[in-house]
Amino acid sequence: MVDRIDRRQFIKYLGGLVGAIFLSRYGPQSVVALAAGEAAGGAAPQTARRVADGIGTVADASQHFNLVIDVGACIGCRRCQWACKEENNTPDSISPPWIEVFEMKQEMSVTGEPSLEDLRRGDTTSYTDSPREGRWYLPAQCNHCDNPPCVKVCPTGATYKDKDGLVLVDYERCIGCRFCVVACPYSARRFNWLVPQVPPEKVNPLVPLRPVGVVEKCTFCVHRVRRGKLPRCVEVCPVGARHFGDINDPESEVSKLLRSNLSFRLLEALNTKPQIAYITRGKKFIGKA
Repeated sequence: MVDRIDRRQFIKYLGGLVGAIFLSRYGPQSVVALAAGEAAGGAAPQTARRVADGIGTVADASQHFNLVIDVGACIGCRRCQWACKEENNTPDSISPPWIEVFEMKQEMSVTGEPSLEDLRRGDTTSYTDSPREGRWYLPAQCNHCDNPPCVKVCPTGATYKDKDGLVLVDYERCIGCRFCVVACPYSARRFNWLVPQVPPEKVNPLVPLRPVGVVEKCTFCVHRVRRGKLPRCVEVCPVGARHFGDINDPESEVSKLLRSNLSFRLLEALNTKPQIAYITRGKKFIGKA
């Protein structure tokens, strides 16, 4: 018969188990580094190159990045989708890609704040020709929420919100539990089930190659925007439907667009505070495409 243990012993054994798992994951040197960082009142010192979003960049707390998408102008060409894939070393095994573009039926109101369920029930990402008469197009990706549920459920702190509003992933800390995948109401996260295969000549050295067994997603091209460039998806849009900038700057393009146009954000009722806004400044969705 197994001996009974009291509550104090149970807590002691549980603590030992958690410590063993932590050491097996990070090793004793990482534990010392983490402890040193906590003692200093900040994050652990960067003693080695990590596999994480934003490596080599610094977040500016005075900035807060937003993306504005003009669904009235979007023609559904998917150039944003493929440019994102190429820019961010996303392998073919990641499906769907970080950016999805939905072809919406005309009767789906452009200001009706469609839910992801609405999109998958009545609309498609599998169209072959665009733009088409009686259709409009809605790109969807990680919303870099101000109140991100993915961050709240991550047990290791691998998913975190940085000072400039970007929600990023430290792949060295990710244990592949996929709690964040379940928590995200936008279905914006992807899990690496297979060892990623990216041809060496196509690898972007500014973006870390994610290992098998971790979650990845759109980063708003953190390696570009913190260096004063636009996200690749914004740069390649042939009709200027995508706009990016600092919402804290009243003179930025995104600030001016949101002041002068009606806008909506996906699933606003969930209070995730998404940082992608949709406007309908373009008029091509009315009548013929």
